Order: sequence, then structure tokens, then C-alpha cells
Amino acid sequence: MKKIGQRTGKGRTKKKLKFKSKVIIWNSGNQVKGGDGGAWRFARVPEKISEQIREMQKGRVRRGWGAVYAKAKVGKSEWVTSVFPDRYSGTYILPLKKQIRYEENLYDGIDVNVSIEIWF
Repeated sequence: MKKIGQRTGKGRTKKKLKFKSKVIIWNSGNQVKGGDGGAWRFARVPEKISEQIREMQKGRVRRGWGAVYAKAKVGKSEWVTSVFPDRYSGTYILPLKKQIRYEENLYDGIDVNVSIEIWF
């Protein structure tokens, strides 16, 4: 796991993090029986890295749902998004866009190498 932190202009902090995770499925409970009903896919940020993000966030204004800005990279695909705290696991979760899943051949339960750059 590689961790590099740096301060940026206007008092913002950026940090790059790399980790391995699995593609997990989450839905809002309104799916059609026998299908995924448009369920969302995420990569869970490991506990240790989630704790680092929480520590960095202390004393800062929180965004909706405690989201943290992030630029994510999986394979050759990069996108700007946010990571969100998951109250059930105590970790952050990274949403995996449908387009990214198709381009990088990501399926439910598969291992994925993720690089994120977060900033506050």
C-alpha cells in the first residue's frame, strides 16, 4: 500500500492511496425479483485506509453524507467521484461507475486494484 500526502493551495490536503478490494453490490431494496434492479457497485476501502481518511477529515466541514472528494483509477480508467462512509462496515466505499465496470471488465466479487487521490 503506497501513501503519499501533500498540501495544496488554499489549505487543501491531497493524499494518494492504493489498495486491493472486491467489487461489492449494494441496492436500495427496490430491485426486481431475479435481477439487480439497477443496484450500485462499490469497492470497499480497507479499514486502515478508512481510518486515515477519518483522521484527515477531523475538524473540517463535512459534505453531504460525510463524502470525501476523490479521483479514482482502476486499470486505465480514471474518474472524479467521492468516497462515502458506510455505517454498516465502518469503512468508506468507492462507487464504481457502470462505464468503468464495462471498460475494465469488473464483475461482482472480483478483486480489483484501486488507486484514489482524496482531497479536503
